[in-house]
Amino acid sequence: MATESTRPPAVLSTSPDSPAAGGLRLKIPRWLALWGLPAVFAVLFLAWPYQHWEFGQRFSVLHGWAKWVSKYADWQFCLLVPLLVGWLVWLRREELRKLPWQGDWRGVLPLAAGLFFYWLGYKADTGYPGFLAVQLVLAGMILLVFGTAWMRALGFAWLFLFFTWPMQPLEDSVASPLRPKTAAMAATMLNLVGKPAVSEGSALQSAPDAAQGRQTGDLFSLDVDAKCSGINSLFALMMISALLGYLALKHPRSRLILFICSVPLAVAGNVVRLLLLVAGTLTFGSEFAVGRRLGDHQEMSPFHTFAGFAVFGVALGGMFALCWLLEGREMKSNLKRHGGGSTATEGRAAILRPNRTLAQIAAALLLPLAALGICARTDISFHVSEPGVVLQLPLSLGDYQGREFDMTAQEKNVLDEGVKLVRNTYGSQTGRQLMATIILSGLVKRSLHRPEVCLPGQGWTVTNSTHIPVRLDDGREITVTLLRIFHDKETPDGTRLRTRALNLYWYIGSDGTTCPEHYEHILLTYLDSVFRNIQHRWSMASIYVPLPEQTVGREDPLIELNALEDARSFIAKLAPSFMVKH
Repeated sequence: MATESTRPPAVLSTSPDSPAAGGLRLKIPRWLALWGLPAVFAVLFLAWPYQHWEFGQRFSVLHGWAKWVSKYADWQFCLLVPLLVGWLVWLRREELRKLPWQGDWRGVLPLAAGLFFYWLGYKADTGYPGFLAVQLVLAGMILLVFGTAWMRALGFAWLFLFFTWPMQPLEDSVASPLRPKTAAMAATMLNLVGKPAVSEGSALQSAPDAAQGRQTGDLFSLDVDAKCSGINSLFALMMISALLGYLALKHPRSRLILFICSVPLAVAGNVVRLLLLVAGTLTFGSEFAVGRRLGDHQEMSPFHTFAGFAVFGVALGGMFALCWLLEGREMKSNLKRHGGGSTATEGRAAILRPNRTLAQIAAALLLPLAALGICARTDISFHVSEPGVVLQLPLSLGDYQGREFDMTAQEKNVLDEGVKLVRNTYGSQTGRQLMATIILSGLVKRSLHRPEVCLPGQGWTVTNSTHIPVRLDDGREITVTLLRIFHDKETPDGTRLRTRALNLYWYIGSDGTTCPEHYEHILLTYLDSVFRNIQHRWSMASIYVPLPEQTVGREDPLIELNALEDARSFIAKLAPSFMVKH
């Protein structure tokens, strides 16, 4: 027993410069971790040309991210996130000083996965795999070199870093279902306070009143466009709720409740915004409350801009109130707890196994360098495949007679360089009118725009989007997206007339691949470029079917059903004439 009591301690000293700790033996891994890991991280994500972005040449992941985010005001809050992450790490500095270095070889898994996504995005020339690579490489380095205790201590800061990346693909996919919900909730609130209202799709209008001779939309008519749907403020509010919950609340359940509630609070803020616009319209008129429409552009009034602040006012007020209800009395003590109230410890955290740590640091340095070597040997030359369509439409199709309709000046300004378009209008002996358009993308990826985004800017309200199958006359089957749209106008005698239309569209790839969704064709673009070496030159085919103008509230549903059947029959005959069969 005496021998055990006098045995020298293992190398756990917090004073690594002492001879017992093997000063030089511990300085090497510290020096490599302090300088080597940030240097490799910087080469990987700050220096290496990664993607073309929107600026004509390849920029690194973080350089391109900063330029892109700075360009779009809705996502500029992302620039603050790295600073907030640094502050969160600084708050845990005292705790991190006490934690030993006990790296875990399991960190190789997220590190390797991150490097794979890095190569994937580099080969496909897209940034989102690079964003995921930043997260995974960072987690892999922390876990591999420092260990699970460090990963737990930095877990929230690492998760919070996800708010750095602009989730633009979610902007449309999340905004679309939020728009009709926002309009429906606003209509419900107006009906409760005695202001009859109806909603259809994303449109919010005053209800008809037969007793007073009022038609739908006579008093007010608003459309919840994407900017009023809650999505532009949603991600910023989610970031604020996550940070507030971490700093002010103690229990994970309370933090999760606060974070989840940021979504309905953002929508509630937009409902209040709509109610303010309705109140302003009823009191001072539409031009004062909403603004003027100049052609296809909506000019926002000062009142409209002011009402936009209601989103943050309602949401932030709701967050702080909910936070107070959950654990209000603990807020002060929790803020102090995160502020690093404990006294600093002397010395540095122990390196439990210097030789093993040195090997783990070497792996964390060499794997990214090997990934860069693979990237350097990867063929990233852009060879555009032949289009899957013939850019020509027949002037005669069955009992339909057509005539050419050139690209407008506005379309030339909106569409990217190299995009080509052919369009014919058709009329049949039965009086059916249609317009067929084929748009061939340019040499730049993602140069085709979504109709769901373009149509509202032209004054249309999208009420419904669905997929329908169409069997072509040559035996092929395709799936197309059907949009039901409308816009209203008022006659000099006060009658409100509604013009409805159907818009059917689908995408055609270079090898004959078809798909009905915008983001599906983007996903196929990247997957095929990486794994099949096919650089699609996509085309979009669109069939527009106008319906007869009708008085609001007196629409005949059979007219739309007949038009849809005519459109499907027309597509079955027309598509084989321009879609190349493989």
